[in-house]
Amino acid sequence: MKEDSKPKWLSYISDTLLDAFVDNHYECPIVIDKDGIVRFMSRHNVGLYGMTPEQAIGKHIVEVNKNSGMHETLITGKVEIGATYQLGGRQQIVARIPLRDENNKIIGVLGKRIFNKVDTIKDLYKKVNILEGQLKYYRKEATNQNIYAYDKLVAGKSQLIQETMNNALQAAKSDATVLVTGESGTGKEACAIFIHKASKRTDGSFIKVNCAAIPAELIESELFGYEGGAFTGAKQGGKPGKFELAHKGTILLDEIGDMPLNMQAKLLRVLQDKEIERVGGTKPMKVDFRLIASTNKDLQEMIKKGTFRTDLFYRLNIFTINTPSLRSIPEDIPEIASFLMNELSQKDNMPAKLITDAAMIALQRYPWPGNVRELRNVIERALIITEGPEIQLQHLPTRIKELGKKSSNGNRKYIGPLRDIVAETERKVIVDAIRSVEGNKQRAAKILGVHRTVLYQKIKRYNIPL
Repeated sequence: MKEDSKPKWLSYISDTLLDAFVDNHYECPIVIDKDGIVRFMSRHNVGLYGMTPEQAIGKHIVEVNKNSGMHETLITGKVEIGATYQLGGRQQIVARIPLRDENNKIIGVLGKRIFNKVDTIKDLYKKVNILEGQLKYYRKEATNQNIYAYDKLVAGKSQLIQETMNNALQAAKSDATVLVTGESGTGKEACAIFIHKASKRTDGSFIKVNCAAIPAELIESELFGYEGGAFTGAKQGGKPGKFELAHKGTILLDEIGDMPLNMQAKLLRVLQDKEIERVGGTKPMKVDFRLIASTNKDLQEMIKKGTFRTDLFYRLNIFTINTPSLRSIPEDIPEIASFLMNELSQKDNMPAKLITDAAMIALQRYPWPGNVRELRNVIERALIITEGPEIQLQHLPTRIKELGKKSSNGNRKYIGPLRDIVAETERKVIVDAIRSVEGNKQRAAKILGVHRTVLYQKIKRYNIPL
């Protein structure tokens, strides 16, 4: 295209853009040739160098600025970007870029300013560091260091634990809300993680919230997050809540029975609408999560007392799983103890030990009020104090090893509180009776010779899964 045939607007834009690029007050460029002689200087550099472009052009760069390092770049040939430099009475962040011809020979150097407010840069760095710290925290929260691998959950051989595992697998097939009940230490969290790992959300986050551990005045901001300035002490940039962190994943509300009543109403709405609103926020936010709740409390009894909402209970009670107490599955104790032994030995970098028959019998006879959590502590203690390759009866706590002592006639005898022995025996009889009639409670009550109401009371007392 001939010069005179170019559209006027194209020439105008080209000239305007070129002028803005070469001569702007943000970068204040200056160019020297291969001998260090200034060949171009922006008119905006007057305040930096104390002379006009007309005065500077033709002089050596050190005559214009005795502290300049541009002539050194001619020698090194290295690009320098981001160097801090005192210029014009202020710290500047500058760049020095060697200019080369088509043969890659240095023919000059371009110097320009990148940023002239170092204090502002420092503030930005500080904010970035804060954000990085928050990101690490939330990644750690989202990863959840207590997650068990799917294949590490002990299945066990008893019918009760098999039923629990089968129910968990069934629950994992859908996104339905799950309520996990059971005594403290029976593995409710492990069951929830098992469901998460077996579900389609396995690649998403697993977020655990202990409702009993969060102060009532903070639980809303912890669950739903808050906007910056929402309250005194709030972080400037705000904070995402647990439900946000659980987006595309699973959230476990542990100890749901300890959630305050006012929060129960808000939780119910979140479950219904799948929307949250940060504290201090004005716009609802859609969140895709799967909820699992767990408790060791009797929620139906709490409903009667007015401390738990009926509508929330039925929203949670879509799929209920009961984790059995350790005393109800004594046949699984050897396998569970072996699993805990291997896990603890790997964690503490210690060799695993065998548990003798006498010690194992004592472990199976003990009623375990603290369930698996208590068994883990006993195994860990024995692993530490045992010097040989075997954990023997003598290495167990007194309350347990007494149950494994031999009687004078060579038979092992059960020594423990009479009420525990009677309760465990009664529980086993009830479970056997119910199973024998395939779950028909009326027929089971008739076999046991008790009224059906009495049977239901005992089922509730002994936490027998229906």
